[in-house]
Amino acid sequence: MKQSQTYSEMDTILRAGRILVESGAEIYRVEETMSKMATALGLQQFDSYVINRAIVASALNGKGFSEARTTTVPETSINLGKLEAVNALSRRMAETGKASLVEVDWALRKIETQQDYDFWQVVAAYFVGAGGFSLALGSSGMDSLASALTGGLLGVLLQLISPYIQTKFLLNIFGASVVSLSANLLYFWGLGEHRSLIILGTLMVLIPGAFFVNAIREFSQNNYFTGLALSMSALLTCISISVGVAVTIGFLPFAEQMTSSFSLTELSLSGLLIQTLAAGVGTIAFAILYHTPWLYCLDLGMLGGATWGLYRTLWYHFHIEALAIFIPALMVVFMSRILAIKRQSPATIFLSTSMFPLIPGLSFYRAVYFFITGSDELAIDHIRNSFITAFTITIAIAIVQQLPLRRWITHSIKKQA
Repeated sequence: MKQSQTYSEMDTILRAGRILVESGAEIYRVEETMSKMATALGLQQFDSYVINRAIVASALNGKGFSEARTTTVPETSINLGKLEAVNALSRRMAETGKASLVEVDWALRKIETQQDYDFWQVVAAYFVGAGGFSLALGSSGMDSLASALTGGLLGVLLQLISPYIQTKFLLNIFGASVVSLSANLLYFWGLGEHRSLIILGTLMVLIPGAFFVNAIREFSQNNYFTGLALSMSALLTCISISVGVAVTIGFLPFAEQMTSSFSLTELSLSGLLIQTLAAGVGTIAFAILYHTPWLYCLDLGMLGGATWGLYRTLWYHFHIEALAIFIPALMVVFMSRILAIKRQSPATIFLSTSMFPLIPGLSFYRAVYFFITGSDELAIDHIRNSFITAFTITIAIAIVQQLPLRRWITHSIKKQA
């Protein structure tokens, strides 16, 4: 009987690890959470090895025998709600020091099937996110409306068709084609002034922001294999989006390929406030698409808006990409860790979403698109910006990781008490 229970304990711990990896957790968080749960379930000398597609774990059972388990992770689909739920479960287990295997297994099975937002809430997130990001990029009200309508259509179609298309890059090509067709039709019918901003604003909801952020975080923690795997997944998504846009425009007799890149040069106080607010609203919408619990959305909206506003201000005054990225990235990483400690939740929830306005996904999409359409100089320029952005964010993350913020905050709380 004891032997059977021990097997179940290992399987339960691996189930928790698989949910975390599938939901977009960092490697160190998966290993740390599994270790805490193993201790609470009575396993000793627990050890694990985690990559983005597999988990290997070993431990001593109650009889002192060594056991090992392995499980595969079929696919990563960012779900910050499940990540938060597993984190809360492991925290409760660690606080009590022990846990019932039956209760933990039941809780994990419930987490696997939990639903955060319904069909129309997700469609609304696509609608608001596309319109908000278009406005944040400097578009007009009409461009933003066209992006919002395109985003809403995209949200409906993706939810209807995704159960039948299991290949991710085909789904991304389909989504990008829908965006390109809808944006060009609306522009042709007179709704919108800048076709590129309509398309870019909508494509922001397709850009794999969390994959880019997590890849950068894994590189900063020397997890090069997982970081490279996440980077390749993100880059393949951007390539699929570029192909979908370019091919669709090529089939439209009334549309031409975009051969120039817009530049945000003018910035008034009112324009900055509008763009900051729009970026904040867009960040909240993006958080919903990542199944983030609603109680964190206000924090994320404020942080995402502040990130974009600071970036726009620094870029306008200095025109130095590295500087304009570095300072907002420092702020995002620092505040994400502060909020994670205060809210007792994973920093990934705050970092993956509020960092989104800075991630290099949009630049890489444009680089691939311009290569496909023959605008090589523009493509090279956007590739350069992508690498500058990625390395700058990596440096910002690495710097903040060295700060003992948890110790400082704990000391401050004790001092106030």
